[in-house]
Amino acid sequence: MIYLKKIIKNNYEKFKNEPYIYEKINDKFEPITYSKFIEHSLSIANDLKEFKNKKIIIYSENSTKLMECDLAITFYVGTSVVVSKEWKYDDLYSAIKEEDIKCLIYSNRYKEIVEKLKKQFNIKYICMDDIKYNFKKEYLEMTPKPYDKLAKIVFSSGTTGRSKAVKLSLKNIFSGLNSLLRRCKFTENDSAYLFLPLNHTYAAVYNFLYSVIVGYKLYLATSTKNIGQELLETNPTIFCAVPLVYNNLLKAYGENVDKAFGKNIKYLFCGGAPLEKETRRIYKEKHLNLMQAYALSETASSFAIAYPYTDDLESVGQIFEDIDVKIVDKDKDGIGEIIVKGDNVFLGYTDESLNKRVFDKNGYFHTGDLGYIKDKKLFLKGRKKKMLLTSNGENIEAAYIENKIKSLNKNIADVKTYIKNDKIAANIYITKQTDIDKTIKEYNDNAPIYERINEFFTFEDSIDTRLKQ
Repeated sequence: MIYLKKIIKNNYEKFKNEPYIYEKINDKFEPITYSKFIEHSLSIANDLKEFKNKKIIIYSENSTKLMECDLAITFYVGTSVVVSKEWKYDDLYSAIKEEDIKCLIYSNRYKEIVEKLKKQFNIKYICMDDIKYNFKKEYLEMTPKPYDKLAKIVFSSGTTGRSKAVKLSLKNIFSGLNSLLRRCKFTENDSAYLFLPLNHTYAAVYNFLYSVIVGYKLYLATSTKNIGQELLETNPTIFCAVPLVYNNLLKAYGENVDKAFGKNIKYLFCGGAPLEKETRRIYKEKHLNLMQAYALSETASSFAIAYPYTDDLESVGQIFEDIDVKIVDKDKDGIGEIIVKGDNVFLGYTDESLNKRVFDKNGYFHTGDLGYIKDKKLFLKGRKKKMLLTSNGENIEAAYIENKIKSLNKNIADVKTYIKNDKIAANIYITKQTDIDKTIKEYNDNAPIYERINEFFTFEDSIDTRLKQ
């Protein structure tokens, strides 16, 4: 168990005037001290005490103010619901209505959308740019919420849908800290360059909230387009990214890829998907400590991470020592579905009807991923055949629908189907502008009623989009 009250008080004194979070202002990274950050967060927590045990949306780009609000709500007040800055009016409307949101904190950048929401919902609206801080030393005595109660909701956009709301407790959030520190002895002398969006669990938990405990510094990226430049500018010791970023840096630097991360890099983490064996080999030959990781929002991003400088080039990491992982329904090669039970496993979805599909009678969470375990390392082998199950009992093969839609338009890079409001919906990723309405109509005109697309969302197929989804 993490004793948050004691840790916050001790760190407040220990790191009092140390730079903590750096944010770029007028083309220069400017820091806020650790103590000032805690003072701001506790001041916000006190001002939000009327929303105890209530759900609060935070709608903002990555920023220090977002993080102050997130810590205040997650640790002390109610349920923090950090949503993507790419969300539009309809996304927010649905979330406020379906999740019974009582307060919305927003960046002034999104004022226009919020003004429209004010006409529809009688909840409290707070512009984070207008927040005033009134810290009192007594706030350091504030007691964090119970360890096993709901603290955060994350909208998971995996292959089974964009609207699943994942419920996490403080127990879930901090379940992976000890296993991480077994692998990497982070201290206040370390620093991380953070570009992953804070509405996702890895950025929110492993980059941000764990830094509150350990005291390592954070540099907030200005844009995914500036990753290469800002890595050299900030010289972090820690960098976390998806395979696409590591592949792009390798293309840009070639044999000099070891120069891409600045002068001080010690730990490179790769998650979101397995990195190709050849790419991993090149990074290893350059003596870069690239550590593959595997997890889901439903496991609070805690599941498996490689140990530093291991020789393996194919696994997605060594399974955390304090969780129970099994492979079930194995085929003749020993490959089966990965299931898990432990403090990392989420409280469930806010949509209760989804929970019975992913939890078995013994309390194991079924990931839907296929793989095998060898020497305590996890090897991924794809996903189970994805079936879409409607309430009327129709079992629909998702891959058939996805491949059919892709075959109708050469500008479609990928399609992900899922159930929304008991109908089939789809996320469609395009390489360039194209008439998706026409494509979906063509598909629906030739599909059985129960296989037709009821609603779809179009995204540009790029690194920015993939990171934000």
